[in-house]
Amino acid sequence: MKLGLVVRIVIIVSIVLLCTGFGVYSFWRMNMAEERKDFNLYTLVPGDAVAVFETDYMAGLLDDINAMDSSQDGYYLNVSGLFGALRDNFKDLVEGLPHGLSREMNKLLISFHEPESPLNQVLYCSLGTGDYSLVEDFLQQRCSGGFPAKTAVYQGEDIRIFPLSDGRFLSAYFTRDFLAVSFQKRLIEQVIDARKHRRSLMQQSSFSQMHRAHTGVSALMYIRLRNVDMGKEVDSLHLSSRLGGWVEFDIKFKSDAIYCSGVASAPDSAHTFVGMLGQQKPVDEFPGARLPRSTFFYSSWAVSDLASALGFTSQQQYSQAEYSEYVQERDAEWLSFLQEHAAEGDMLFCLFRSKDTLSPLPSAVVSIPMQDAVQAEQSLRNLLRGTPRETGAPAPPAFTPQYARYPASRGPRRYLLPRSTLLLQLTGINASSLYGYACFYAGHLLLAPDAVSLSAYIDAIERGRVLDGMPFYEELTGSLAPSYNYTQMADMEQVVGQAETYVRLMPSLFFRQAVFFRHFIAAFQFTCTEGVVYPNVVLLYKGDD
Repeated sequence: MKLGLVVRIVIIVSIVLLCTGFGVYSFWRMNMAEERKDFNLYTLVPGDAVAVFETDYMAGLLDDINAMDSSQDGYYLNVSGLFGALRDNFKDLVEGLPHGLSREMNKLLISFHEPESPLNQVLYCSLGTGDYSLVEDFLQQRCSGGFPAKTAVYQGEDIRIFPLSDGRFLSAYFTRDFLAVSFQKRLIEQVIDARKHRRSLMQQSSFSQMHRAHTGVSALMYIRLRNVDMGKEVDSLHLSSRLGGWVEFDIKFKSDAIYCSGVASAPDSAHTFVGMLGQQKPVDEFPGARLPRSTFFYSSWAVSDLASALGFTSQQQYSQAEYSEYVQERDAEWLSFLQEHAAEGDMLFCLFRSKDTLSPLPSAVVSIPMQDAVQAEQSLRNLLRGTPRETGAPAPPAFTPQYARYPASRGPRRYLLPRSTLLLQLTGINASSLYGYACFYAGHLLLAPDAVSLSAYIDAIERGRVLDGMPFYEELTGSLAPSYNYTQMADMEQVVGQAETYVRLMPSLFFRQAVFFRHFIAAFQFTCTEGVVYPNVVLLYKGDD
């Protein structure tokens, strides 16, 4: 073979091998990029998390939040200490970056843990090429002067601990693929356990069945909703501690409102709120015509299966105290009475302001539709005549119908009811005496803790001073489904100022973050369709009063 031919063959082979090597290297790099892209941050989240926030557009989300009217007025929701710190330092983080944050770093999760606190959270984000050094330098710059970061080793992994200028310590665990930071070192240790020992949320069937891989998420929230059997009070992250399982919320931030649309699987158990609602027929109208104009809180339940509804309410922790045999007998009588006379429809409960400005507490009324109000009233009279006196009972409240202040309420007869837990079960308000008042009006049984509430309610309805037609009410109902199983609305400015007796009416988050939420009107709604529950939350900004 001629030398020239050999040389040409060697050159060709070398080029082929070079191209092949370059192709293999490029393929390897593409695979590495794809693996980085597909890294699942949820595999880092400890299994005991009670909620997880997710966004794919951290920069855009911060822009949306900063553009809200509430933010312009200086009101920020600081439920997450980590997110608040990120928002405050975001400008410094991206300063000098020619193209802003990488696609990977825009992907963000925040997990929330008990005991509930703005510090008991972990922030996670993916890291792209060059992000590791960027994050390390940024965190080092935030160290308190003269106190460099320290390193602790857990399960063979390094945890960097950065002392901050405000006296707090930020624990960080990061690799080339991700970053996890928290104000609590123990939570970072749980992140390492979740990753190394497969103890993350993704290993829990209750979460993995609910979780769906999303792309282009602006703001998403997963909330663990507890069962009543767990015996825990409502906490700030739970719309209701009585639901069970997980709910997913898609969150939209508008200039004057926050909209959260969700989905959750309905458990079969009637001992959960969702399970109970799933057994009821929905109602198809809002009760504005039956609510006084001064109403600042109301809830409306669809009730077609009263036994399951009262069976659920009787299981709540606040009604589990030991009561006398006399009170238990009255509870049983009321259950029988309502099962016999209540009609399908909605059970309405409202808090409103009456003319009695000296009263420290609001007026409160429960309205239950009756099949035949005349027959039901006669039955109640017979029931009260046959009720024995309670030995050693506290003195009943004075009967003051206040007809002079509420002349339009004349007509319906008021009945002082013997002590029972009926109002406690239907409202969650624990009146220590357990007495109540009742009357029949417009085909409904009205129940209240005092006679003045009944007079004030009837007077407002008779005079047409109702919520129907009020601009904020029409705007809220226009953003909700017209057919529903449960709806609750609250003017937070007035709700957060109520006595502790009323705190359980709303998740405690709204009270701990009162500076923010008191400027909103909140609406919660649950609709049930073919075993699936769709919760929705609307927060309408009122502005500075």
